[in-house]
Amino acid sequence: MEWYYAIADERLGPVTHEEFERLVRAGTVTEDALVWRKGMDQWKTLGAVRERDPALFSEMPPPLPAGTAAEETEVVRAERGVAGGSGESVFRRAPSLRVDAKEAAPEVLIYAGFWRRCGAFLVDGMLWFLVWLILINVVAHQFFPEIVKLNEELAAAGGGFGYQPKPEEVGPMLRYSAVVMIVSLVWMVAYDLLFVPRFGATPGKLLFGMQVVRANGERLGLGRVMARCLARMLAGFTLGIGYVIAGIDDEKRALHDYFCDTRVVKKR
Repeated sequence: MEWYYAIADERLGPVTHEEFERLVRAGTVTEDALVWRKGMDQWKTLGAVRERDPALFSEMPPPLPAGTAAEETEVVRAERGVAGGSGESVFRRAPSLRVDAKEAAPEVLIYAGFWRRCGAFLVDGMLWFLVWLILINVVAHQFFPEIVKLNEELAAAGGGFGYQPKPEEVGPMLRYSAVVMIVSLVWMVAYDLLFVPRFGATPGKLLFGMQVVRANGERLGLGRVMARCLARMLAGFTLGIGYVIAGIDDEKRALHDYFCDTRVVKKR
């Protein structure tokens, strides 16, 4: 078993487990230091690792002498989900060192905050709606001229509130509604497929300096992009709760991120 550890923003390692224990006993690697070994999905503090698996180390290091404890850093606050009141979970990314490519430690992800994601959502929503409006108008004029004519007549009469369709209008209206739903669904998936596989994010997220990745920091493939898009629709059926949980989750995950094991992070 080999370990990597970070001291003063510098990523060090790998070292053997025995050497790592010696560094812990000597106080070189403290409870607040970020560590990683093969099998861990992300960097964690040494304290969190030992709390999860107390038997991992043969003996506990002696306590630090009084007065030598360092002040709590952003990295420690990030492990607790706080970073200067910004509402963003921050995991500092150490500079890259030359390590064995077969067991290179993963990048430390910096999770995007809830309000940043809200801003990106609004931008994407406006862009999506503008293109959707064009698509629907093209479809209506091309395949449903009777619906277009009816809408123009209702608009000229002051609106269609309370309008009772005639029997011969019911069929075209139902077909038109079905086509609108299909176009909306296809465009919703296509919007993500156009941008996320190639750029790592939709235009709104790119504008706010974010990207969507897997838990290990890798980009999403086509299948996962489609699955995440469909899962996002399920989040919409929860009256917004599926989105709001991103504001309280330690890794800022919404419901669709849970389903697809994805993370929205600040762009590297």
